[in-house]
Amino acid sequence: MRMDAASRSRTGRAALAAGLALGLLAPAAMAQSATDSGVFVSQIGDGNRATVNQQNSAASARIAQNGNDNTATLDQGGSAAHDAQVAQEGDENVARLDQDGTGKTALLIAQQGSRNLLDVSQNESAAGSVSSATVYQTGNDNRILLRQDGSDNEALLSQDGDGNAMTATQTGIGNRLEWNQIGSGLSDLQIVQDGGQAMQVTQSNTGAQFAPPPGP
Repeated sequence: MRMDAASRSRTGRAALAAGLALGLLAPAAMAQSATDSGVFVSQIGDGNRATVNQQNSAASARIAQNGNDNTATLDQGGSAAHDAQVAQEGDENVARLDQDGTGKTALLIAQQGSRNLLDVSQNESAAGSVSSATVYQTGNDNRILLRQDGSDNEALLSQDGDGNAMTATQTGIGNRLEWNQIGSGLSDLQIVQDGGQAMQVTQSNTGAQFAPPPGP
């Protein structure tokens, strides 16, 4: 299968963010108990803060932060064994995460750069079902807000650049969303899905720039 330049770029950046997450979270994963539950936090730098609240003893949280003045806040409520993996590298990044419901939710979050914000919540309403989200950001001053409600919803969001924004709300059952952004200052498309929807969107402003005509 042949890939165009944009596809290769998206794949490369997703791999970079995945590598960041795996690299930072590896010590946390190795230090976790055999039952893979509880909380493990690894922080390198100054002024980093991590707060985790768990209602179910089978819930799992792994947080790794590398840099200065990063903040991660995670609430895992409800009766399910929620799972969250959070990696932040850079300065003044903020991750506010909430997982709830009678069914399991799974999060993989990674952001690299400075002053990025992730505000993600998931609520799986059906026992025995799973809702999952994978979110990557690289660059500075980016923002992602994701809300998932209902059951069996999946989202993959990634953006690379500066000053970008994403909002995605999924409700109902069986929604699928993949939304990629590459560039800077991209507008927020604010996608909302309600039940059994599937969507893939790519937004970029990294194409060729036209120069003004030469002067006399």
